Amino acid sequence: MNITEVLVQPQAMAWLPWAVQYFFYIGSAYAAAVLFLIALLFEKHTSHRLRAALVLTLAIGAIVGPLALTGDLHQPGRAWHFYAHITPWSWMSLGSLFLPVFSGLAVITAWLYLRQDLIKLRDQPGKVLPLISKLSLGEWVLSRRAMLMVSAITVLSGLTIAVYTGAEIAVVKSRSLWHQPASPILWFVTAFMGAVGFSLLIWLLLPSQSKTLTSGDTNLLKKSVVTSGVLTLILLPIWASNNSTFSLYSSEQWMHNIALLTFVVLGCILLAFIFLRDTQKSASARFRHVIGLGFVSASALVSAWLIRWFTIMEVQTIAKFDAGLYPYQLTMDGNGWIGIIGMLGLWLALALLGSELVQPKQDIEANASSLTLTER
Repeated sequence: MNITEVLVQPQAMAWLPWAVQYFFYIGSAYAAAVLFLIALLFEKHTSHRLRAALVLTLAIGAIVGPLALTGDLHQPGRAWHFYAHITPWSWMSLGSLFLPVFSGLAVITAWLYLRQDLIKLRDQPGKVLPLISKLSLGEWVLSRRAMLMVSAITVLSGLTIAVYTGAEIAVVKSRSLWHQPASPILWFVTAFMGAVGFSLLIWLLLPSQSKTLTSGDTNLLKKSVVTSGVLTLILLPIWASNNSTFSLYSSEQWMHNIALLTFVVLGCILLAFIFLRDTQKSASARFRHVIGLGFVSASALVSAWLIRWFTIMEVQTIAKFDAGLYPYQLTMDGNGWIGIIGMLGLWLALALLGSELVQPKQDIEANASSLTLTER
């Protein structure tokens, strides 16, 4: 009788950190599309400033996300293979069709909504902003019904992104922590935390005479964070329990991971209750309000990002045919920290550029509005 020791060769990660960034940014985009449509439907209760922040989050996420995806493909030139060899039974192949449609609709939606702000740039001093105002392509009027229709189509397109991004990982049967209904639902729910975090960050960057949210803005953001956070806390233990070969609760490391995720999400909910409320008009109260919104933004972004990191990257450290964990080290090259910081820097650069397009509200309201909105 012989004993044969089976050795498994070192294997490359199936999903790189680029995938986490792609799901993070594209998730914030389609969630922002939903929140923007809601804000537009209730425009009497929300401000133009918040709607502008949401639509910029939509457009920027739809631009940065696909760039991160090309990084995960190891070489951008591989993207054309999806179109040269379409396979309708593959979610990744379907995503190559859904993604450019959504990105295009996201940019068009943002452009249509911000046209009036682009037109106002022609009266700004200097040469750059008046030149950018020509992107409005005239002063033609877009009806509110048409704007709502375009936004609704963008939301439907965004839902196709949510379905395909969740399905392309959930179909992987070799990982029971992926191959379950809780995985795509968890990523969809936490996308709204990312959308709120990015929107608040842009909202803080937008020039304004008053750094306070309206009651309607506060209500929308708070309900989004609380609903997303509560559903995350419900789904997280369900997701962790659906591993057929390895109990996460028997691992000290995974217990720390789950506790960390729970603590961060609970902290985000608590900060939302504390700071997402109507504030007094004193200068000190407004300053504390702005600082608090910064904390809410940071906690929401960290929650959305960590959920994706642990459920996508850390799951790959669990051995398929052995006991124990096989940790990896995040490198400093383009596939590691440099790539993560670089994509965040690109997002911030686009956010700073987009914030310059939205000018502070004037004392005298414009007589005409390309969107016929009640508050700009």
